[in-house]
Amino acid sequence: MRILLTGSSGFIGGRLREALQAAGHEPICAGRRPDGSGCRFVAADFAGPPPRWREHLDGVDAVVNTVGIFRETPGARFADLHVAGPVALFEACAAAGVRRVVQLSALGADDEAESGFHRSKHAADRRLLALPLDACVVMPSLVFGEGGASSAAFLTWASLPVLPLPAGGRQAIQPVHVDEVVAALVVLIEAPPGRWRGRRIALVGPEPTTLAAYLQGLRAGLGLAPARTVTVPAPLRHRAARPRRLAHAAAGQHRRRPGPDDRKVRH
Repeated sequence: MRILLTGSSGFIGGRLREALQAAGHEPICAGRRPDGSGCRFVAADFAGPPPRWREHLDGVDAVVNTVGIFRETPGARFADLHVAGPVALFEACAAAGVRRVVQLSALGADDEAESGFHRSKHAADRRLLALPLDACVVMPSLVFGEGGASSAAFLTWASLPVLPLPAGGRQAIQPVHVDEVVAALVVLIEAPPGRWRGRRIALVGPEPTTLAAYLQGLRAGLGLAPARTVTVPAPLRHRAARPRRLAHAAAGQHRRRPGPDDRKVRH
């Protein structure tokens, strides 16, 4: 298959590009700059004016969008990278007759979303599923693996001699490894026509846990003894802004449990 992939230099997108190439597919990498893989490149910056997608979609069998940011910067806004840019691509896919579109979203991107990250992902998800496309939305929980920005932040947090825990670390999470996410994406791309059309698919790890237990488990993996913990009370949370943001993101990505519309993605 010829597959246009956005975010091919990212944590998940880069691994997905390699998996697609290993499976004999032809990825076309769309992004701000070439990712150095030798993949055929299409210049496309979601933060700027959209390219003429129609001319890049000729002969494309599937489109996969893995672009995402966890926080905004002056040159990277949720409204552009999560909504306007992807929606322009999705609408071009519908006009060009692309057979399949897979959108990488996040668990917690739903009607009850509270963060700007989740609300913006949900807006693009909703627009995609309203289009006449064989499309699905993939909603992973907290994704961990080597090279991930959030993984590095959690490892740094776990290595502290004393663990500051917003709300005592009772937030429920169900982390999933990046390799499992990539394997599921490949299955969805290769699936028979219509099998996952219109679906929102939750991807979670095998076991639920709490934020506190997850951090202690990371410590064990680092060869460190269990750490003493301290609950960060509300008046002091601004002094622990980074742990609070990570805890909020992790909890938000666990809030939606798999429902009746979710089916197991079999490898």
